[in-house]
Amino acid sequence: MEFVPYRMLRNQPSELRKKLDEQGELVVTVDGEPLAVMLQIPKGSLEDLVLMLSQVRAQISVAAIRQQARQRGLGNMTVEQADIVVQEARTARRSGRAG
Repeated sequence: MEFVPYRMLRNQPSELRKKLDEQGELVVTVDGEPLAVMLQIPKGSLEDLVLMLSQVRAQISVAAIRQQARQRGLGNMTVEQADIVVQEARTARRSGRAG
């Protein structure tokens, strides 16, 4: 996977498109740090690709939530304890206290 600077989007769009055609995917960076992934979209597969990306984003979010729970010592909660926390959060949200 090739890394390309963000400024290439603005200054050399045709070169960027050529690289994307060759590689199929590129990582766009800002100051050397990854910002985005560009993927070449096969004809007729946009909806499928968007669905898959949504699923991947959801999986990443769940992994982050699980990591935070472990860091907070909540990884060994019972189902009953988790249900209580969920119910409290829902109640707080309905009453406008969550935020």
